[in-house]
Amino acid sequence: MKTKRLSVLVLFVLLSVNLTGCWNSRELNELAIVSGIGIDRVKDTGKLRVTFQVVNPSATTTTQGASTNQSPISIYTVNDRTVFGALRRASKQATRQLFFAHAQLLVIGESLAEGGMNEVFDIYERSHELRLNTTVLVSRDTDAESILKVLLPQESVPSVGLGKKAENTSRVWGETPKVSVFETIKEITGGGGFTISGVRMLGSVEEGQKKTSLEQTKAETSILISGQAVFNKGKLQNWIDGPEARGTLWILDKIVETNLNINSGDQAKAIAVNVVFSKTKIKVEMRDGLPVFHIHINEEGNLNETQSVINLSENQEIRKLEAEMEKLTEEEVREAFQAAQRAECDYFNFGNELKRVNPAEWKKVEKDWNQIFAKGTLELQVHAYIRATGMRVTPLKAPE
Repeated sequence: MKTKRLSVLVLFVLLSVNLTGCWNSRELNELAIVSGIGIDRVKDTGKLRVTFQVVNPSATTTTQGASTNQSPISIYTVNDRTVFGALRRASKQATRQLFFAHAQLLVIGESLAEGGMNEVFDIYERSHELRLNTTVLVSRDTDAESILKVLLPQESVPSVGLGKKAENTSRVWGETPKVSVFETIKEITGGGGFTISGVRMLGSVEEGQKKTSLEQTKAETSILISGQAVFNKGKLQNWIDGPEARGTLWILDKIVETNLNINSGDQAKAIAVNVVFSKTKIKVEMRDGLPVFHIHINEEGNLNETQSVINLSENQEIRKLEAEMEKLTEEEVREAFQAAQRAECDYFNFGNELKRVNPAEWKKVEKDWNQIFAKGTLELQVHAYIRATGMRVTPLKAPE
């Protein structure tokens, strides 16, 4: 009996030795923290050109004695058939093992997007390091590698800065959406059209990657969020900008805030209204074999500036301004809708709505949906309300 107990005790001791510590632990000073990834298509070989933006900790720290001459990032670029192959192949360049748990940005090169980008997202669903909430952008008129090379003012890590730009402009301007890897995979597997925000470089990459460019009040090279890339069946089809882009987000119910410059009497664009609330409801029905899209938008805003002589204490004047808000919103929504019909690409998810409410009808039109969508009719209603006008009810003007 004592022998049996002793054997059990020895077994527990041996097992506890194996359970202590982290068998796969890695020290921080042995890792290279990747903050952003860019993927382009090499046209000659068809391989992927994968770019890794790696943080240089000694250049980004704010403690005394930190190096001020070193760039805050290092760039490693590798060609391979797969993203994971490029990741491993990068070990020939990097002195430390690449670590992806803090990667916050994925830039898809225009060359890759045009031919189809579906395969590059497979690793995101399999890897335990790569994050599904990573922000996705599509490079416009340049490659992803160049975008990741450019240093940005105010943010020591450019990928972090680009992610903040995408989020900020999506929230306050409402022309470009903030899209994550998870949302992109969801749209791809859904089989329909979708849009992703574009990113564009102004200036040269040679100047933009120099740290000396940040020592000026205006950098030689800048990166800005620009328009929306329209995808159909996983491939880049075209770009939309301005009213077409913002109208798209109105239909998709993704407007958080935006600004409307509306007319006042005979003065064009004289009053700025900050839209602080917007809600879109969509209903799709089939009439005589063609779809009818019912869109109802409710929006609320605050009057933030006026360059027109108007008495804001009168309800009648407020009603006129609300009518102008409705008119401008309706114009942009119709422009967006017509642009999608011209492209024969339903990136508004109308097809999914029809499938949800009328599966039998969807089965009849599923195969030719984009062509049928292009012949559909839009029935649009917009209701706008001005909730606040500020403390002044008459415009500021100098005495005569």
